[in-house]
Amino acid sequence: MYLAFKEGRKGQVLARHSVMQYYRQTKNWLLEQFPQHRVATDKTLLKKGQVLERYCMKRESGAFVNKAPACTKKALKKMMMHVYSTAATTADYQDAALLCLLWYLFGRASDLTLLRKVNLSIGSGDIFFVRFIRVKTSEEQGLSLFPDDDFCTCPLLAVALALVTQTSPTSALLSQLPEQHAPSQAALTPATPLIDLMDHPETVLPSHAETKRAGEDKSPDTAPGIHSYVNRVLDRLVKPAGVAERLTSHSFRRGGAQHANGAGMCVQWIFDRGAWNMTATNKAFADVFNTPSEDHKVARVLSSRDPEAKVPLLSLDSFDSDTQTRIRSVALALFVTSLGLKTAQYNVNARVVDTLMAYLLRHYPELKSLASDGLAVQRMEACTIEKGLCVSELLAWSSHLSTCASTKPENTKTTDPATDHDPPHISSPSSID
Repeated sequence: MYLAFKEGRKGQVLARHSVMQYYRQTKNWLLEQFPQHRVATDKTLLKKGQVLERYCMKRESGAFVNKAPACTKKALKKMMMHVYSTAATTADYQDAALLCLLWYLFGRASDLTLLRKVNLSIGSGDIFFVRFIRVKTSEEQGLSLFPDDDFCTCPLLAVALALVTQTSPTSALLSQLPEQHAPSQAALTPATPLIDLMDHPETVLPSHAETKRAGEDKSPDTAPGIHSYVNRVLDRLVKPAGVAERLTSHSFRRGGAQHANGAGMCVQWIFDRGAWNMTATNKAFADVFNTPSEDHKVARVLSSRDPEAKVPLLSLDSFDSDTQTRIRSVALALFVTSLGLKTAQYNVNARVVDTLMAYLLRHYPELKSLASDGLAVQRMEACTIEKGLCVSELLAWSSHLSTCASTKPENTKTTDPATDHDPPHISSPSSID
């Protein structure tokens, strides 16, 4: 019961999610250290966890602690459709991509602040990867994304719309997010070379007067961050979109959101997608997932796909060479802030651009029917006309890609021998604590 009433840095009791996460980490570590006692203690530890959760739900003289409801895919679709139908600024499409990535990447809002354009890639087997740096562990991790047939919840379309509506070159994929500023550990000494200070002025600690003045204005703990931004976006979208639940940034995190969205997936498969490595001895417990194949299966389920089926990505290779040249000329105008720039950090991989362009073209009719005067639709049509082409060609290209998507076989099973057993969608409800 110590964790249920332990106070955090700000003098408030720990959130229920944090308490249960600490308990799960400790329980899993004990089971790893003493596997011979798993059968005898597993049910007992599960029952104790349920008791601890009840204490967390009723603290401070019986007052119930507010619990953020899980964001289901149905709620995500309503919010995305509302944004796509009413988007008037580039920030609207950026916010839509933020919510979509939060849902598919299990709500690591702080990690998305370090997501860069160069972190988008396509690996072997036509797997779309998003690589980012963990804020807590400073380690790089990659998670897979698969296209969803529903354009409202397709993560690749959301990323493409965020990129084509950017107004200026930037290395960040979501440029509207507040940056995470890590405190510098360098100190100015008489032996510090002047050339180092001129080349890297940001490594020098600010003066004592500046530090004191900044501390009087606002401390880092109270400064608005990524979670506050997500909450503001949700407050603006939830009610107009017709979502009944009062969602917060916690609604996307691991736990309730994953159980609500996982369609019965085993808890170990869910937590492998960025779970805590309990064998690590460092304080942050290095974030890892076991194998890419396991991550692919969970990502397919989240995209409403068969976890064992191969999901091919759309590409421009299905067009003839002349059509590919015309489409790429339009893509160069659309992705003007992310393609062909001298600064490498501002560019997106050319193969990634081809894939994103394919999904923009495929879902162009849906976007146009939802909002014909939408910013993204107007940009696509303007760039097409700028290259001397007709807007009707967009519809022809979209029809061709839709035909290719419907004729590509999706019932081909993956042949990885390490993942031909224990499918992620078979689970016992009692195993989810």
